[in-house]
Amino acid sequence: MSELARYLTPGQAAEFVKTTASQLGVCEFAAVRNLDYVFSPWEVYPLAPRVQGDLDTIVAFAVDMDGTSTTTEPLALHSLEYMVRRFTGRMTKDEWPGLDPVKDYPYVIGNSNFRHTEFLVERYRADLDYDALRRGFFESLLWTLANMGDRRRRDDVRANAAMCGVGAVLDDPQFMAAVERGGIDEENAGRMIEPFVRRYGAAFECDTLSKLVSAALDIYYMRYHSILRRVEAGNGRELSTDLLGESGKRLIEPMPGYAVFIALIKGWLGDEAADLHGELVRGLDAEHRLRLPDEHRCRARLASLARRFRDNPAKIALVTASIAYEAHAVVKEVFSIMREQAAQWPVPKAKRRELVQRFADYSAVYDGFVNAGDSSEARLKPHRDLFSIALYQMSVPKKDYCRCVGLEDTEPGIIALRAAGIGCAVALPNRDTSRQDYRAAGRVVRGGLPELILGHNLLLREDCEK
Repeated sequence: MSELARYLTPGQAAEFVKTTASQLGVCEFAAVRNLDYVFSPWEVYPLAPRVQGDLDTIVAFAVDMDGTSTTTEPLALHSLEYMVRRFTGRMTKDEWPGLDPVKDYPYVIGNSNFRHTEFLVERYRADLDYDALRRGFFESLLWTLANMGDRRRRDDVRANAAMCGVGAVLDDPQFMAAVERGGIDEENAGRMIEPFVRRYGAAFECDTLSKLVSAALDIYYMRYHSILRRVEAGNGRELSTDLLGESGKRLIEPMPGYAVFIALIKGWLGDEAADLHGELVRGLDAEHRLRLPDEHRCRARLASLARRFRDNPAKIALVTASIAYEAHAVVKEVFSIMREQAAQWPVPKAKRRELVQRFADYSAVYDGFVNAGDSSEARLKPHRDLFSIALYQMSVPKKDYCRCVGLEDTEPGIIALRAAGIGCAVALPNRDTSRQDYRAAGRVVRGGLPELILGHNLLLREDCEK
């Protein structure tokens, strides 16, 4: 039986790392900071050899959710900004303009929600309004227990109440009755907490960074989840206008080209894929359109890709640091929109019906579906765990990791991909992540999935079609 652990002196450890790197063909490493309660402040990962050229074949794709395949990052940023407003008491633009795209965005996209909140609590701690934080936490406690069916989220908020000294409110008959009635919106929660703040508020204590982060994070989740519930109720268009000022679209949508990407790699298309050229080009701005080959070549590429993946479909895993409720709510909305898109594609009617049916059940499309609940807060990106789980769920043998492609929009995600063994790690920056450091990526494609398909042939070598 192989040994599970090995005791090493510092000198032996250095030699062990050197030998392991040689065996893996590794020449790059990443140092990833742990959460404060972990003994070692850092983990050091060997990074899979960087794959920069095109591949002869692709067996699987590991695809990030927020910002890579779905438009959920603006919602997360909105909720983080709301959280800061609540714990500082600055609710208007005049009092505080909001998160800074240069000073804040690079640190609140791509890691775990705990890390994002930790950064913002430390950055804005001097502006903390303790009473505002206390009221926000009581609201989140009541709202979460009254509305959320996610057992883990309910357990977490109860644990945080006890940690912050107000666990006694959970046994209050009036509080319990309000929770049992359910159906409490944020505005009502703000009014209903008054008696509980008077009775138990004096015991509220956030005397450590960990407690401050936990209390603030519950406010973030309340906001994010209350909006998701409205999306599930069919209010996506209204919310896009109200929250982001973007009319004519839904708050949560697939990223441009995502539906075509899935249909291609799963082998659902034939030569009619060439007619989806216009669908992809519309997802690009003028600058990125100019980078594409001519239309004839793009159409030929689409038909060729469709034939190759029809003969050898690729597996796909969706990977997110969001909790299970968020992941399923988002993907349900995204697939609903992709069915609408496929119903309008310029392909034969019978093929449109087939595609709409294939997009009916996302659980039948993904070969792996990994969320934060499959690991722990201490092991989310840029740690490798979520992508390692994805490779396991897709049953990809280690010898084929070099034939996998990882798609991410953030630096932590790229590092996590390569730490998991996926050397072909592609960065797809978006408006909110464009300032991140992508030096660890094998390729940076700023036109997103449409450019990856039309301009880079989905990283497949063009002279390999059989």
